[in-house]
Amino acid sequence: MMLQALYALARDRGLLEDTDNEEHAVHFLLRVDAEGRPLALESTVDEKGRGKSLRIPRLPKRASGVSAGFLVDNAKYVLGLGNPEKDNPERLKLCMAAFQERVAGMVQATNDEGGRAVLRFLEAREQWLPVVLSWNPREAWSGDEYIAFIYAPDEVRCVHERESVRDWWRTERAREEQEGHAARVRCLVTGELAPPARLHPSVKSVPKGQSSGTSLVSFNEEAFCSHGLEQGANAPVSRAAAEGYTLALNWLLARAEGRRYRNGVALGTGAVTVFWTRKEIGFENVLSSLFEAPDEQRAVEMAQAPLRGLEPAELDSTLFYAATLSGNNARLVVRDWLETTVGAIKNNVRRYFEDLRLAGAQGQPLPLWKLLKAVDPPGRAELPPHLGTRLLSAALRGHAFPRELLAATLQRLRVPPRDGDSSSLHVRIALIKATLSRLPRSGLPPLELSMSLDEKNTATPYLLGRLFAVLERMQFAALGSTNTTLRDRYFGSAMAHPAIVFPQLLRLSNHHAAKADEKGFWLERLKNEVCAGLPARPFPTTLSLEEQGLFAVGYYHQRHRFFEKRVTDSEPTAV
Repeated sequence: MMLQALYALARDRGLLEDTDNEEHAVHFLLRVDAEGRPLALESTVDEKGRGKSLRIPRLPKRASGVSAGFLVDNAKYVLGLGNPEKDNPERLKLCMAAFQERVAGMVQATNDEGGRAVLRFLEAREQWLPVVLSWNPREAWSGDEYIAFIYAPDEVRCVHERESVRDWWRTERAREEQEGHAARVRCLVTGELAPPARLHPSVKSVPKGQSSGTSLVSFNEEAFCSHGLEQGANAPVSRAAAEGYTLALNWLLARAEGRRYRNGVALGTGAVTVFWTRKEIGFENVLSSLFEAPDEQRAVEMAQAPLRGLEPAELDSTLFYAATLSGNNARLVVRDWLETTVGAIKNNVRRYFEDLRLAGAQGQPLPLWKLLKAVDPPGRAELPPHLGTRLLSAALRGHAFPRELLAATLQRLRVPPRDGDSSSLHVRIALIKATLSRLPRSGLPPLELSMSLDEKNTATPYLLGRLFAVLERMQFAALGSTNTTLRDRYFGSAMAHPAIVFPQLLRLSNHHAAKADEKGFWLERLKNEVCAGLPARPFPTTLSLEEQGLFAVGYYHQRHRFFEKRVTDSEPTAV
């Protein structure tokens, strides 16, 4: 189903109109005259070191062998320039010969004058190489720079763009497809009879994948094959279908203005979810803006209506697709696949952001990257990709958040906050609140947690969290800012083992209340009110994972109340 949906996307978006060519970065344009003499080497590299994107003849799928492109390729194939420490000189000669052979075949068939000029340059390559190196010295070449040719009379148009050359390339590709594939089989994607593609094109820009690209369908080891079939014949997909689904994935993963992906959301650095609709209705832009940091215009719209774009509409029955991808060296891993309707996604996403709503927000939905970043382990480590995948899957499907995410968030809360880390508390508590609101409880309905302080909530963990916030405030009222606060020293242990910590904190609070002047009286009264709601028995020895989450929510709610504008004259404004 996934390949069929991707192929349909490529067909509907017009990506299959010219499958014999592809978009690729070209770093240099080498201008030659009719005799093959090099006239100029023009760099197309921008200030960020990126080559200009041109439509060039589709490059072959490369592994370890020699496989040349047609009229456009890297410096190893065109000039024999590579890394002297890594590239074998004999292999470079084979690369140059393969590149020249392709050009010679085209010239013999078409007698195109632009092609003849390129062939003459290649035949006298050793003679002209010093001229090229005078424009760009040998040490400046890595071998990965792509070079295209311009025939001097054409001025602007590249040789591979000449009509006779393009016609020959189209015919040559059709001939190569038929060669060695006499048997036509039923394509698993289109259902049509066609020779199967031996190698499928590579998918680029997949997190954790190779820079040269990853393969979604690949059979390159004997253990992967069956019934005497080789490579792509084990999963018969026609060349058109293979190029179609790959074009669609590369189109979805391409960078868009203001976003990392055209139609996708990064899940940390290890995975990405791409999504699209059967009909082009612009809903992908809405999701990208909601789950990622919005641009300036979208931020203004969100300030007025945070979930704008999720209202019911006529096209809510349109099919919606989402695929979560990550790389494993040369393999592409599909971590999740979803097929539903736009209307269902709207309902689930709206509920997801409602569950995350918490007092203290700035009016904009929390982007996904901020949620994942807030619970990354300390240091350079980050959450495993499957947790980010399951979080976004829960958002799109309306399912419960993974319980491991609750454990990771609570673990992160136990680490004392760093300078400039104040917003992370809000993000972490919002994630805990949303997780608790969705976690199934045997025989009981899910917890209903409010955005802000709920004085009617009598759950012991929630009250203990509120009590800890009051005791922390009493310390601040008595001592002001200190190097180490109650939260720094006791939060983790109080949340997990209240019976060990709270008796000591309550004794300490008596000293703090005495030093806090008029605020101490009000805080002492609030402490007694919270304690009165606790059951008349000893503090719990331990709290479960869900109870620790409830403790954290109660702590945040009470703490945020201190920073709100006073509700009655009897409550002094917090400092």
